[in-house]
Order: sequence, then structure tokens, then C-alpha cells
Amino acid sequence: MGENNGRTGGQIAINAARAGKALANIMKSAAAGGVQGAAVAAAKEFVPELVKLAIGIMIVLIVIPIVVMSAVPNIFFGFKSSSVPEVSSMTGKAADIGSTYFNIEQFEDTEIDSVVTSIASDYAENGAEIEEIIVENDFTEEDLLWLIAISSVSNEQDLNIMSTGGVQQMSASRLLYDDRLEGTTLTVTITRIEPETWMEQLGFTDEAKTWTRALHETILKSSVLEKYADQYETTRPSYSGDTGYSGSYERGEDYDNMIDISGFTHPETKNAHDLAAYAIQAWENGWGYVWGSYGNVLTPALFEYKLRQYPDGVGNYESFIRENWLGRRTADCIGLIKGYGWLDAETLTIQYGTNGMPDYGANQMHSSAIQSGLAHGSIATIPEIPGLGLWKNGHAGVYIGGGYAIEAMGTKYGVVKTEVAGRGWEEWYEIPSIEY
Repeated sequence: MGENNGRTGGQIAINAARAGKALANIMKSAAAGGVQGAAVAAAKEFVPELVKLAIGIMIVLIVIPIVVMSAVPNIFFGFKSSSVPEVSSMTGKAADIGSTYFNIEQFEDTEIDSVVTSIASDYAENGAEIEEIIVENDFTEEDLLWLIAISSVSNEQDLNIMSTGGVQQMSASRLLYDDRLEGTTLTVTITRIEPETWMEQLGFTDEAKTWTRALHETILKSSVLEKYADQYETTRPSYSGDTGYSGSYERGEDYDNMIDISGFTHPETKNAHDLAAYAIQAWENGWGYVWGSYGNVLTPALFEYKLRQYPDGVGNYESFIRENWLGRRTADCIGLIKGYGWLDAETLTIQYGTNGMPDYGANQMHSSAIQSGLAHGSIATIPEIPGLGLWKNGHAGVYIGGGYAIEAMGTKYGVVKTEVAGRGWEEWYEIPSIEY
């Protein structure tokens, strides 16, 4: 993003504190309404020549809110931290959302990967021979800045209604793609919606558009993302799965790529019982593990594409995957769950992004469940309900009852059966889009 041509977010906050009453009113508006309406308050308090200062404050409140929520008590009132539950809750949400912003490129890679995987799988299931997959996309770093500005304004800069899932879905909505098969080469072209078009589609008023453009410009010139990126450093996912596990597990004894729904109770719905049955079938049939897959058959062309997409997590296990998983159905941990959600019970094909099942990572799926008010709790309190989701940081599994789980554990394990006790699971939860 180049050199810092203006004040950083922290400098803006400190200088703004000295402005006195105007900033105090903005902060009161933010605290009272969960940041809702703070932008409006800023616009009222500051004269036109200070609009960028007001926007800078919004950057601090929205783009890097976790930094400010921990610093605001000290800046304004001399306190080191705040014990107010509402502020603490908002801080947690801000951290979650901020991490999404700062890792959006990784998300877009995953999103594009899911789209490409789906297209390639559809061609393969229809009998097409594909030897090479080429992906073309024109995303740039500036798209991240537009996402921050548009997402913040579209949610009225209210952290109470913003969520990682919402930000991710908004980013996904920008993806437009076209595919063509020429000989044995599949080319997928990804394009994005231009910001002005995107704001039109979201029904932005002229005032909202102006605020969005100003917010985008200020983020761009302040280099605030570079300054505070370390505040949102999250553990990068292990593309090879839970490779550090040394406990006991069971592998399935069969090998079959067929999907059988004869044991489903209600194939026309997405429900907990059938999710458990689907997971058990994946285990029994010896499904493998490859990052970014969700029940597809790993064809040679798809595997080569994954190698280019993830040269470390997949590439480091190239020989193992070729010997064990090539030609089989594979899934990563959350892909096992999403694959069931996207399964078409009539055609028995997995159709990406269908049936209301979101394309979330393991942490985002768990976070979305909590933010949506779905039942959840510590692993010690898990009820006897097969089909519940299991979560620990960066990993997901499916509870099948009797104290056991099915999980796509990692590249060297595939889909396995494990005991819940002692596995390190932190929480159980009801999975979004699944009936319980």
C-alpha cells in the first residue's frame, strides 16, 4: 500500500481526543448504540474540513476496533481497561471481524478454490476429461479496502449486527466467474463487481456512497492496515490438517466413492441425523483428506490445481496423497460438513453453495452458530444428539453419539473415527442450516 502519507489510526485517535467535546459526543454515540450511528454523529460534530478526521475515527472504531476498544478507556478516562460486559462483548466481536478483514485475501483464495473445485468436479461427474485447470482472476489489494468501507457502511457501522460470516458472504457476493473447456484444459475466469456497481446493488443512498468513498480514501492514505496488521495476526490454518495428533483412531475398512442415502431419515431436508449418517459413511468408505475439498473425487487435474494453490500444506504431502487419496473422495475437516449441506439428494452430487449451507471455515462456522444464537456449550456438557458439530481452534468434527466423533483429521489420516474424550474438543454446537 506504499508509504504512509497521513496520520496513522493511532495518531488520529490521540489527536482527536484533544479535540474535546465533539469527539466525546461521537464516542458516547458509539458506546450507547454499539457503534451504530457513530458515523452520523461524527458528521454532525465536525465541520467539512474535518470530515477526514471524523472518518479516521471511524477507521479506528470499525477497521481496527479491538485496538481502540482496549485503548479508549485509557485515552479518555485514564483506565487501563474496561470491565463493562457490553464493551467486552463488542471487543470480542471487533477482534473477530477485524481478523476477517486482515485475512480477506486468504478467504478469497479459499472462496475461489471452492468455486474452481466445484466446477472441475461437475465436469468430471459429467464425463469430461480434464488434464489441466487454469484460473484467472483480477483481484487486487485495493479490493480489500473497498470491502472494509462498503461492509462497514452497509451495516451502519454497527458491530452488534456485523459478523465474520456477513463480511465473508459479502465478499463472496463479488465473485463472478466464467468457465470454458477447450480440449482437456479447463479455464475458470474470476472477476469482481466494481465498487460503484456493488454499492448500487446494495441500494446505497448518495450519502452512503459518499461516506464509503471517503472511508476508502482515508484507509488507503493512512496505511492503517499495515500499521495494525499485527493486532489481528491469527494462526494460519494447517493445510495438512491436525497433523500433531498422536492418540488412537479408527480408519474405515471399505473403499467406495458411491454416496448412499438409503440410511437417511429425511433426504429432502438437512438434519442432524442424516449429517451423522453421511459422516459415518465417509468414514466407512475410507475418504481421504485434501485441503479445500468437500467430498469431491480427487481427479489428477484437480490434484495438480491444489498443488499450485497450496504448495506447502498440499505440496509437502504430494507423494502420500498420490499413493493414498488420488481417485477417492476427499474432504477437509469443515468440508466434510459442508459437503453434506451441499449434497443434492436427487442427483447425489455435491453442488457448491446450495441448500443454505454457508462456505465457512471451521472457526467461522462455529462463530456463526454462536452469533446466530444456536445452542452450544463446553464439550463437558455435550448432549446425546448425533449430528452436533464439534469445535476446537481451527478444526471441526461431527458427533455421532455414544461418545464418538467422525472427523476429517488430516492428510495422513483421512476421515477417521475418534473418541470425543481426550481429543481436545473445546465446544459442541448446532451447525447453521442443519435442523435439530
